[in-house]
Amino acid sequence: MSLKKIEQVKADKGFKIWDLVIYGVVLALTAVLFVVIFTTRNTDPLTGVEITVRGEIVFEYEFGGRPKSHSEKITIDENDKGITVTVSTDNGGLNIVYINKSAKTVKMHDANCKGKQCIHFAAIKNNSGVIICDPHGVKIEPIIKDVDSPDIPF
Repeated sequence: MSLKKIEQVKADKGFKIWDLVIYGVVLALTAVLFVVIFTTRNTDPLTGVEITVRGEIVFEYEFGGRPKSHSEKITIDENDKGITVTVSTDNGGLNIVYINKSAKTVKMHDANCKGKQCIHFAAIKNNSGVIICDPHGVKIEPIIKDVDSPDIPF
């Protein structure tokens, strides 16, 4: 570098006005996203869950009711404390889901997929949780009833 360039860099201020504007916009956008993400989550208590395999509902359970299987590849073992649901998929997949009736939580207990990332998902405790086993195409999500709009068949 030439001495003239070095002197010019030394004389320059650290931040230009446009640098501060960009930093301010990024900070404001981060704050807005934080507020949107954490205030729009549905934290209502869990009322029920459904299990889908590749988009098709194979199991439903609403707390206080009876479990409903929509597939012959579902095995249900129910006792007073909870329900163990075994989901078999066409690609040889096996997922074991445990529904705790008293705590009203749902957890992926075991799976035979590589890596078993799905069993490390947190238990679903409210309407904002979901558990996904991507290799088997299994998805566990809350049943959310919209109280404001009645069920009207079209």
